[in-house]
Amino acid sequence: MKKNVLIMCQYFYPEYVSSATLPTELAEDLIEKGLSVDILCGYPKEYYEGKEVPIKEQYKGINISRVKYTEFNNKSKVGRIANFFSFFMAILLKFPSLFKYECVLVYSNPPILPLIPYLISRITKTKFIFVAFDIYPDNALKLGAIKKGGFIEKLMIGINKRVYGYASNIVALGNEMKHYMVKQTLVSEAEKIKVIPNWYSANKITDDTTVFNKEFQELREKWPFIVLYSGNMGTAQDMDTILECVSMLKNRDDVLFIFTGHGNKASYVKEYLNSNEIKNAKVDGFLLGSDYTDILKISDVCLVSLAAGIEGIGVPSKTYGYLAAGKPVLAIMSDKTDIAKNLHEYNAGGSVIQGEAEKLKVLIMKYMGNRGELKKASINAKKIFEDLYDREICTDMYYHMITEAINKGKL
Repeated sequence: MKKNVLIMCQYFYPEYVSSATLPTELAEDLIEKGLSVDILCGYPKEYYEGKEVPIKEQYKGINISRVKYTEFNNKSKVGRIANFFSFFMAILLKFPSLFKYECVLVYSNPPILPLIPYLISRITKTKFIFVAFDIYPDNALKLGAIKKGGFIEKLMIGINKRVYGYASNIVALGNEMKHYMVKQTLVSEAEKIKVIPNWYSANKITDDTTVFNKEFQELREKWPFIVLYSGNMGTAQDMDTILECVSMLKNRDDVLFIFTGHGNKASYVKEYLNSNEIKNAKVDGFLLGSDYTDILKISDVCLVSLAAGIEGIGVPSKTYGYLAAGKPVLAIMSDKTDIAKNLHEYNAGGSVIQGEAEKLKVLIMKYMGNRGELKKASINAKKIFEDLYDREICTDMYYHMITEAINKGKL
């Protein structure tokens, strides 16, 4: 008898990045709902600092099988591509054992990985669902990471034609992503696309306002207003608009900007703040556990951003943690995105277009000068989360999509 679901992804428990925690939480919730779930993933390294983990492990009823692959520098294009193909080949070696599932759910990272469940579904009646965290090679082309008309673009166009065309369902993280897929004719049947956003677990946020990190306690006591940017500072993020806004407010002693996270623009942010002698801003590394919870507690508003043209190709999932914590969000992105629409509809922050640093400054000062408005926006931010981005809501959508695909295959 076939098992219900195989989830295929590069990152999984115990790694701490969102592209690991999301499939982990999905698997946990599918198990809770009565499905059998196996995981085929990469061996933890990049986002894990604990003791060595086994190749095979059972975790909360989930059977995890891990594969080892190369560990070249992911910050270099050659290293990243080598790691992608190494991981792909390690998974491909498992191919004969992958025919025992009713449904395979695969993530878009690395972008060549979905080719494996495509092949499985062509050989057997196994259904496969493709979760598009981003759209490749479109994102890489827009950001100048690969050459137009080059080998990688041609390879990915060929893979996408098969994956998007043959998948039982495709998950888009937002309506703007769905519209992009249809407009670019990646998908001929729009009804195959299910819009299911990423989420945040409400149990990670408590009503306890105690800040345990001493440094953060001191920052909260010193600064009347704190603006937080947390997460990836990479090519897909517009950091320039934020930094220009920070420069406009650099002589004020009543607002502090905190940047935490990683990415290829993190050093650029540090250099910019230093060279412009900005004293009311600081940069920290990637924060985990209670440190991350504490930084949220001391923040008044939070920032998210996308580089121009990335809307529809990627969605900043950090937003959902901000909303869960009841933090008004100021977004630098098109007002046609789901996130920007939510913020305006619920009056839970606001949005500006890339390059509109002056408007971002006005938004920040609006909340700096009116604690009543800040309090209302905080309540509204929490409401967005509870209505749209709670873990239970989103994983339930996955459950219904998966069971529908499985049952359809039995007809």
